[in-house]
Amino acid sequence: MQSARWTGPLLASTAETLPHGHVYTEPYFFDGISGGEHSPGTSGFYQYGITDNWTAGVQPFFSLGTRKYNHEIGIGDTKLMSQVRLWHFSPEHRHPSVALVTNLVIPTGKYDHLGALKDGHGSGSFAPEVGINAQQYFMLGNGRLLRARINVLQRFPLRTDVNGRSVYGTDAGFSGHAKPGTKTTLVLGSEYSLTKEWVLAFDIESDRWGKTNVVGRETPGGPSLKQTSPPSWNIGVAPAIEYNWSARGGAIFGVWIVPKGHNAPSSITPAIAIQRFW
Repeated sequence: MQSARWTGPLLASTAETLPHGHVYTEPYFFDGISGGEHSPGTSGFYQYGITDNWTAGVQPFFSLGTRKYNHEIGIGDTKLMSQVRLWHFSPEHRHPSVALVTNLVIPTGKYDHLGALKDGHGSGSFAPEVGINAQQYFMLGNGRLLRARINVLQRFPLRTDVNGRSVYGTDAGFSGHAKPGTKTTLVLGSEYSLTKEWVLAFDIESDRWGKTNVVGRETPGGPSLKQTSPPSWNIGVAPAIEYNWSARGGAIFGVWIVPKGHNAPSSITPAIAIQRFW
C-alpha cells in the first residue's frame, strides 16, 4: 500500500473519507470545447473531515466567457457535498470501501433575466443527489497496484420559476416555470501505478438526462405554452496521467472526450487539477 501514491482519476470520486479534522483541496482548471466554441472554467473539491467516516464539502463552479459579448466571469451552480463511509478497505480485510453520497446542488448561477447575447451559467433549480461510491485495490502479477472506482449518482432537480430570456430557450417576455429532467450518472475509473510517483488513469462516464418541461406565457395574458426537451444521453472517456510528489500532494492532467450522443453534442475538455491534503 506504501508503494504507490494517488491523485484520483479525472472523473470517478473516492469512496474514502477524510480523517477527523483534516482538509482536502483539489481545484480543477479546464476548457470545454464543443462546436468550435471554447468554455474555459474552474471547479474543484474543498472538503473537511467531520468524523473519520463522514466528510462534507463544497464544489463551486466558475466559467469565463470567450465570445464577443460574454468576456466576463460567470458563477455557476454550487454543489454541497456529504459522504458517509459504510465499509473501509484494509490490507487485512480486502473488501471494497463503500460510501453513501448525499449532495445538494444550489442554484447560484444566473439562468434567467439574461441580457441579449448573454450566456447563462446555472439551472435555477435546487437539485438533491443521492448515490453510492465504491473503491477497491488489486495487486497485479508484476507487483504494481491497480485501484478501481465505481460511482452511481442520481439527481432530482426541482421546479423553478423562469422569467425573460433564459437557459431554457425562452424569450424576453416569457413568464412561467421549468422542471429540469433527472440526471443519472455512472462512472467507472481505474488507476495503474507505474511507479510510486507516476500513475496512469482512465475513466468511462455515462450520463442520461430525462426530459425537461417548460410551461408559461410569452406575453401577459397570452396563451399558455408548453415546451418539452427530449431525453438525452452520452458516453465519454477520460485518459489522464498523475504525478504525486508526496503523500499529501499531486497533480493530474487529462482530456475528457465525449462523442456525440443521443440529443447531446460532442465535446473535448482538457483539464488539470492539483490536490493537497492538509
